[in-house]
Amino acid sequence: MELTRKISHLNRKIKLNQQLLSSLQQKRLMFGLVTFLLLVASQIAKGFFLELGAVLLFLPGFVVFLIKSRRVASFIVDLKALKDLYQHHQDFRSGRLFKEIPPEKMVNPDLARDLDLGLFFGNLDHSFSRQGETKLNQWICQMFEVDSRDNRLSQIKELIRFPRLIRKIQVQPTAEKIDFARVEAEVRRSFFEEPMPWKWLLPIAWVCLVAGLFLGAPSIFWKASLLVYIATSLYFMGRTQHIFSRLQDLHTDFSQLSSRIHTLETLANRLTFCPSLKKQQASTDVKKLNRLISLMSIKTNPILFYILNIIIPWDFMIAELSEKARGQFYSHFKHWSLEIVRLEALSCLANLKIYHPTTWPEAGTNEFVFVKGLSHPLLDQNKVVTNDFSPDSSEIIIITGSNMSGKSTFLRALGLNFCLANIGAPVFAKSFCFKPTSIVTCIRVSDSLRDGQSYFYAEVQRLKTILEKARSKEILFLIDEPLRGTNNKERLIGNQSYLQKILQAKAHGFISTHDLELTQLGDNNPAIANFHFSEQWEDENLLFDYKIKQGPSRSTNALKILAREGLYSKSGEAST
Repeated sequence: MELTRKISHLNRKIKLNQQLLSSLQQKRLMFGLVTFLLLVASQIAKGFFLELGAVLLFLPGFVVFLIKSRRVASFIVDLKALKDLYQHHQDFRSGRLFKEIPPEKMVNPDLARDLDLGLFFGNLDHSFSRQGETKLNQWICQMFEVDSRDNRLSQIKELIRFPRLIRKIQVQPTAEKIDFARVEAEVRRSFFEEPMPWKWLLPIAWVCLVAGLFLGAPSIFWKASLLVYIATSLYFMGRTQHIFSRLQDLHTDFSQLSSRIHTLETLANRLTFCPSLKKQQASTDVKKLNRLISLMSIKTNPILFYILNIIIPWDFMIAELSEKARGQFYSHFKHWSLEIVRLEALSCLANLKIYHPTTWPEAGTNEFVFVKGLSHPLLDQNKVVTNDFSPDSSEIIIITGSNMSGKSTFLRALGLNFCLANIGAPVFAKSFCFKPTSIVTCIRVSDSLRDGQSYFYAEVQRLKTILEKARSKEILFLIDEPLRGTNNKERLIGNQSYLQKILQAKAHGFISTHDLELTQLGDNNPAIANFHFSEQWEDENLLFDYKIKQGPSRSTNALKILAREGLYSKSGEAST
């Protein structure tokens, strides 16, 4: 409700400022027309007072309304951007998600496909650099150092105290994300791509020319100096033309950095990490290069550029200053750019606590997972059914239940929240205790025509990978309806054998299945526990409560659904 209230408040504010902008534009137009008419009338009537009135009264009024209207227009753009940010989080909370990243573009495609990480990441990402996007992608897909989880958790807890600064970083529109790798590659290379020891002839010739002119030296001296100065200047301009092109290529990235760098440094000064940003080296370096880009842009005006170079060695000075600034920028860049990338990714995760009904995960060493009020992050948080779960002392959980009862959704909810907990991010639950470990899944398997893989063989390879990882390290596995690509008899035998092997590996995890016979493995083995989802029929309507319950499932619904749709009769024949 708070986001709804904020969005409504911003809509009212935008409407009021649009009305103000319209009024300012009308006044600006009026003052501009009056100024123009008075100036025209003064020329026709030769009236000095008309011209004086236009210049002293109406022209300043036009300028004032012009400045005010531009400020209000810019303010409206900022308000709309902030409203869009709030609306995005409101849609996220309501399960209205629009941006999905294909699994192939995630760093762990199989995990992303199984847990819908591409959809989650696409709506979580508010980074402004490609490296910030990649860092968040890696974290979500579990590509990180396990021992840094507590460090990330504490840093996210620090960040949520400054939601306004986070919004200020994320709300600014980004046409194209900054590529820090490209920037680093560009500033690593010297602007003087080839040694030019003769370049100092240029300032020496200029000094000799000025000295010769002002000290009354023989004309041959200053004429010779002028000739050397012109020749070296033209040659130097030709050899350093690329400097302007390279700086222009960096201009877009620097412009985007400039608009955020002060906010990032302000935020860093309130945090216990990001030491390089605290020194404000980033803003100093970026401002210096931006200034030089502006000075070098005089090249776009050839007349002014050549006049300046006749008076002083302008191109030489700017090139030398640019090379010095490039060296300083490069020596600091790697340190503060890495901190910015980390801040981007952490800020995106902090949004989960700022705008969503989440809690902090608690790492333990006993049960591999214990949850209360678990919900799926991609569903409407106002309507989603939550679940409590405790495995007690069991290692493997077999989940049974009829079609559409919620087995797969529960596995994905658990898996996605486990991924978040593993990186120290807030989770969608009232309580989430877990044992930090790697997560491996086999939920959505697809065949491959290109690789000549059938569905069944692709699934077998995924199951083999899970078993191999379970034998080499501690993991949490999530498997949805294993060996569904074969017949009932062989599937049951195969699953029984697979469960025995994975038990021997001391792995922990969940398996959902329609094979009710598989639940019998838990009758005499305390390491296996049975849970289920159920449904009820009321007046030929199928009702689900989506609540996980202890014990194996005792009901099925496939034949009832087929019969309701006219595809099955008790005689065993399809109806016509």
